[in-house]
Amino acid sequence: MRDLYKVNSTSGNPTSSTVLLGDGSIRTPPNNVGPRVTPNYELNLANQEIHTIKPSGFRTFAGQRDEGFLVDVGGAFDLLNFRSTITPCGGISTTDQFNVNSIAIEVPIQELTRDGQIPANSLSANAVIGVYSTASRQSTRVINPDGTRSNSGPFVQVSRLGNPLINELVIPLGLKDAFNSIRPNVDGTIPAVVNAVLDPELARLLVAVGIVPNVPSPPRNDVAQITVLGIPVNPVTGPNYTTVISGNDGVPHEMMRLNLGIAPTPYGSASFSRLGILGGDVAGYPNGRRVEDDVTDISLRVIAGGTPFTPNHNNPPNSTLGDGVSGNDVSINPITGNFMAGGADYLQRFPYLAPPHQGNQPRRSNLRSCPTSSVRPTSSVRPTSFVRPTSSVRPTSFVRPTSSVRPTSFVQYLKEIVSSRR
Repeated sequence: MRDLYKVNSTSGNPTSSTVLLGDGSIRTPPNNVGPRVTPNYELNLANQEIHTIKPSGFRTFAGQRDEGFLVDVGGAFDLLNFRSTITPCGGISTTDQFNVNSIAIEVPIQELTRDGQIPANSLSANAVIGVYSTASRQSTRVINPDGTRSNSGPFVQVSRLGNPLINELVIPLGLKDAFNSIRPNVDGTIPAVVNAVLDPELARLLVAVGIVPNVPSPPRNDVAQITVLGIPVNPVTGPNYTTVISGNDGVPHEMMRLNLGIAPTPYGSASFSRLGILGGDVAGYPNGRRVEDDVTDISLRVIAGGTPFTPNHNNPPNSTLGDGVSGNDVSINPITGNFMAGGADYLQRFPYLAPPHQGNQPRRSNLRSCPTSSVRPTSSVRPTSFVRPTSSVRPTSFVRPTSSVRPTSFVQYLKEIVSSRR
């Protein structure tokens, strides 16, 4: 059974919305089960559910995609117990070869700017926009005696996200629920939110557990500019780079900021860097966030002060901090920047995210060892099967050692105990 969804556009008065395409009638493709159930998945199924909204030119897709996010989740939540903190490999890529349900929307630039025009350049007043997402649920859920559930009441915001990892790396535990219930326009009026940014708890933790020797002292204006204020024109990023929203007047609002006047860097080109602005790529995070951006490494270095914005701490280990995961099956070689051998490319068309894995294929090892080859595959078609290395083939059966074979009766069990104690 396929899910259905609708797309609304709201502008000006938040109580007025326009249904752009259907009313809960847009379909999602089924999951990529395998070659028998869903043969030629992209051509026959996924591509059929890419919808263009005319005359505005919006495009939308909702369905399975290959997860491109890079992170060692186990190491992160074990109090930053990463397997490798100073090299771009050696960690466990937790999301490697997993599929993820995705919502992709492509919007013409002129539909995003305040004056409906494409910015003339990166310093234009309409160049920088702020983006965030929220999730809401109805206030009351009733579990009925027959196991069914019914929801009622007004929708209440329970989650928000602007900058990647803002909840995990900046907002402290005691503030997470409150932060996720408010909108960015009130962030600057809540001292606890402002203080969490200017004196991030994680920075002190990095020192406490011995990952870095020291971090910049608060107030952390560098963290504030990246997450809640925007980065002004400065000597580090050059005269044509800014993520400050014109007219913001220095009021903190936690949002993802994107300068629409800065051209995208072609994926896989010599100037592309998974480290975004820290790697000299002005089109990467924190100027927007591309799926290929290694936001885990970037964010850890920002919190540790290992960036050009805090030059006194911009040296190892602060400036090389990371989780040891800098690539997966849909990304690039972390050493050379070339495409990973055997990996599937991101699509060069909407929805850009890589096609999902077939459900009948086994997962390979997700240990991100340092690659020995950086040759781009001759084809970006996902292989139809994966051969597990001989040394790690799962046996078809397990033979229990003779000494631990379960006895056929309790009497035999007692006899074995007596015999073993003689």
